[in-house]
Amino acid sequence: MERAELIQEVKKYFKIQELVSEAVYRKHGEAAWFIFQTEILVCLLLIRVGIGKPVTINNWHVGGEFDERGYRDNLCDIVVSRTSREQLYISGHVLGIALDFDVKGMTASEVRNWIVENKHIFPCKVRLERKYRGKEISWVHIDTKYYDKNPKVYLFDV
Repeated sequence: MERAELIQEVKKYFKIQELVSEAVYRKHGEAAWFIFQTEILVCLLLIRVGIGKPVTINNWHVGGEFDERGYRDNLCDIVVSRTSREQLYISGHVLGIALDFDVKGMTASEVRNWIVENKHIFPCKVRLERKYRGKEISWVHIDTKYYDKNPKVYLFDV
């Protein structure tokens, strides 16, 4: 599937506002799809279609609390905080290859298990964050950072 076709398919389930911050949307509008690498969009579409349930990434555009779960620009709180502490921040979120999300009616663990069980449908290696500071996270983080040593689906803890 060509990239333009892929974006049209993803648009059946997601608005670009769900994937970017308000600042990015104000600047780029519908053209903001350019930010995301093709592989992460393919993964997102496979998850949404395969699971068949609504997926929530950012919801700032409907008055929700989430605004940094897709692309993180240099004005996002997380990025600003790391920069002000002079910490290197090369998260997949700033590279256009990572998303955090919830699936309606499923726990994060159930979604991660679904991805592991269906790894054969993914065209690339994916990484799934499992724990943050020793505690299992309640959302799904997926990225397409490539490391030779990683298996097709790599679960990691921060």
